[in-house]
Amino acid sequence: MEIIISFTIMPISNPRRKKQIEEFIDKDHRIMNDFYDLMESNISAKKMVKELKEMIEEDPDFYDSYIALADLYYHNGWNEEGDKLLKKAYERATMRIADAKGNWPKAMEWGFLENRHLMRTLERFGVLRWETKKTEEALDIFRRLLRMNPGDNQGARHNILAIRLGLGVEEWQKPFEAKHKGKVVGLDAYKVSEWFEENSKKFPEDFEWLAKMWKEWDKSD
Repeated sequence: MEIIISFTIMPISNPRRKKQIEEFIDKDHRIMNDFYDLMESNISAKKMVKELKEMIEEDPDFYDSYIALADLYYHNGWNEEGDKLLKKAYERATMRIADAKGNWPKAMEWGFLENRHLMRTLERFGVLRWETKKTEEALDIFRRLLRMNPGDNQGARHNILAIRLGLGVEEWQKPFEAKHKGKVVGLDAYKVSEWFEENSKKFPEDFEWLAKMWKEWDKSD
């Protein structure tokens, strides 16, 4: 039987940080290279779980380790454990960037490799809230991600639009799946772009500022 853990996420604040961070760039995590090497290794799932747990213990603020371990839990049907692990990673990640009022940084760009593990964690937890019907919480996460990184390498805008249209996580992607030899290999970026262009105009409160910013960028090129 599938178990879906239910928990309420309150806005997370860091009372020790009095001012909102202007631009966040994470520190270099020495363990990152070890993590990538582990992901390329050919070891048993049991050994992988052990190694990932040790990495989390060694550096609890490198969050790709949490995501990889959660994926192994989900693969084995241990959904509750996977959910709890992603929640823990999200809470730790948010404490790294939030101020005393719960504001996230004004800027946190995907272009800095050091930021990606943290941004992946925020996105992944947003997807988890979406999957468990906590759409307002998911929207809050995706909106914050988009504001910090309007270049939007992660596609937060697509998640926001899909939720506003009342679509599910997999439901919105289905029409855009690109296949090779019958297997899904990704999404058709051109079709997704067309879909966003056509439908985002329905929600100016979410996307008008983004369109204006992109136009300004085009002018400056």
